[in-house]
Amino acid sequence: MGYAVLHLEKAKGADSGMSAHIERTIQPKNADPTRTHQNRELIQFPDGVRNRTAAIQHRLDTAGLKRKIGKN
Repeated sequence: MGYAVLHLEKAKGADSGMSAHIERTIQPKNADPTRTHQNRELIQFPDGVRNRTAAIQHRLDTAGLKRKIGKN
């Protein structure tokens, strides 16, 4: 019988670095620029939503959820 282990850690700092990576607004050193044409958008943003931060807020607004911000 096999086992899987999953470790999750709370992200530190602002989410802007991850958003920039996902939205391809920065070019990582190890990325091959000749292959960027192979990138695909698998999930489209809703109408009026332009970036990941706005998409997260749109999801919170439409799902009726409240964002809880901890003191840490």
